[in-house]
Amino acid sequence: MSQFNTNIILGTVQFGLDYGINNKNGQMSEEEVFDILDLAKSTGISYLDTAAAYGNSEERIGSYIAQKNDIFFKIITKFDLKKYQSPIDSLNESLSKLNVSCVDTIMFHNYDDFLKTSQYQLEKLLEHKGIKFKKLGISVYTNEQIDEVCKTKIFQTIQMPFNALDNNNIRGEAMRMMKTNGIEIHTRSVFLQGLFFMSLENIPAKLEPLTPYLSRMNQISSHYQVSKSALALHYNLSNQLISGVLMGVDSVKQLEQNIALINAQIPQSAFDAIDEIQVKESSLLNPATWNQ
Repeated sequence: MSQFNTNIILGTVQFGLDYGINNKNGQMSEEEVFDILDLAKSTGISYLDTAAAYGNSEERIGSYIAQKNDIFFKIITKFDLKKYQSPIDSLNESLSKLNVSCVDTIMFHNYDDFLKTSQYQLEKLLEHKGIKFKKLGISVYTNEQIDEVCKTKIFQTIQMPFNALDNNNIRGEAMRMMKTNGIEIHTRSVFLQGLFFMSLENIPAKLEPLTPYLSRMNQISSHYQVSKSALALHYNLSNQLISGVLMGVDSVKQLEQNIALINAQIPQSAFDAIDEIQVKESSLLNPATWNQ
């Protein structure tokens, strides 16, 4: 078992939705969900990342927990404040669907959801800290949001984008500030939602300005004779500031392939080369805007 597996957080959006720019398989069956969870457990991946808004992802995890009668996984989930009136209502519904009495981390799905939450609702939620959830977290997109979240002093975890293009040039200072504030850093978009694996000819027109940077990543991968997926994953795993690396999969085979990547040996000079990539069109690095 790799020493890195404790840093891997298995993303489960594909358990409940058809998700990802490079996902050819669509939403997976419950049988495949269970196979993925069995494999994750057997290889020491103990964290799952889900959300109330990820279709029936929570229910499927809950079915697995009920069937196995085993609470091995530490669960991170997120409020759905479009559907529920208050964070605590959303949390209670998630606990019910997940078949657990307490989650490791409950998160605001985005910064706007946090801003819309009243002080009263926040106080009510925090009454349940240590009972229904261990840590309060938030998913953010920008360094400005990270700065504001650090000032609140109520969060233990921040989930943020970090990858070979949305890299240390953009995120380094913000990450150091989080660590100074004692906040656990979880990273997502490790593979930029699969964009790294698309052939350059198939890059959507809107994302064409990213082609030179993707080409540079291809060159680094070729020079060090490592796959782009291993390079992208280890760029996160090698960063000592990061506590958890979110890795979504859309099949058992993909999880097997990603687990195999964990044992790759990549020199620090490869990561230094990635740090030299400086994306000017940083607004294109947010997958949430790709379909707008």
